[in-house]
Amino acid sequence: MEEKKMKPIFRGDVIYADLGQHVHSTVQSGVRPCVVVSNNTRNKYADRINVCPCTTKDRKKDIFGRIKIMPKDVMGYLEKSSWILIDQITTIDKKKIISKTGHVRRESEIMEEIDFTIRKQLGIECNE
Repeated sequence: MEEKKMKPIFRGDVIYADLGQHVHSTVQSGVRPCVVVSNNTRNKYADRINVCPCTTKDRKKDIFGRIKIMPKDVMGYLEKSSWILIDQITTIDKKKIISKTGHVRRESEIMEEIDFTIRKQLGIECNE
């Protein structure tokens, strides 16, 4: 059986990935959109990438570590306005990628906000 060829993955891509199951947990699971946050060298050569999952539920919108992203912020496809869960940054195997649907628009400033929030989340010094 021939293995399907994956399109190259880049930082800022919006992908749908299977995050597995986390029963009785608040950790995101199942198939969902994610934003790729690992650097392009890792994305090209490694079998794993770093992503931040997204959710459409905004129940915890006031908690630091969540960034609103709307379909207009994505070149390509994002079904609904969502929250990028920076506080749930995770590593996935590329085999868990189901599809690549778009890329965060540079002019939306979402990637800058993601970078700042990741540094804040991980306690890496940043200028506020």
